[in-house]
Amino acid sequence: MMVPEDAIRVKLLNVAGTRLTGEDAADAQPEFDVKVKLEEIERRTGEAVFDFKMTVNTKPSVVRFDVNGIVNVSGGSEYIEKILQPDPDTKVPSILHRIYQQAFLSFFLLSGIINAPPPPPDLISSSVKSELTQPSEGKENNHKKP
Repeated sequence: MMVPEDAIRVKLLNVAGTRLTGEDAADAQPEFDVKVKLEEIERRTGEAVFDFKMTVNTKPSVVRFDVNGIVNVSGGSEYIEKILQPDPDTKVPSILHRIYQQAFLSFFLLSGIINAPPPPPDLISSSVKSELTQPSEGKENNHKKP
């Protein structure tokens, strides 16, 4: 399979959905909150590899979704740095949008299986708390949008 010069490949390793209440929650309209941890685990010329963990909770506590996996980014160092920078409008790095796009499909299916409300498809733009860690520098960045 040929990979484009600048590409982001998300691989989900574990996905879980937990219903936190015994009551019928399918019609509930809770607020969703996202927490993301993104850690760079390897960088070579033209490629970076990240480990991620994403948790989606609700208020009130109705359901919780968890996903973790690996993101491979191929491209020049400028491209890699660009996808890690927060978007000026949403304050969310584009790499997190790609991760959530992949995870959302699983969250949506799980919500139907466990009879719980699904998170919205644009949740990552409206509410995110993230940690971006680079092992060589040990930096932490927290991003949140109400």
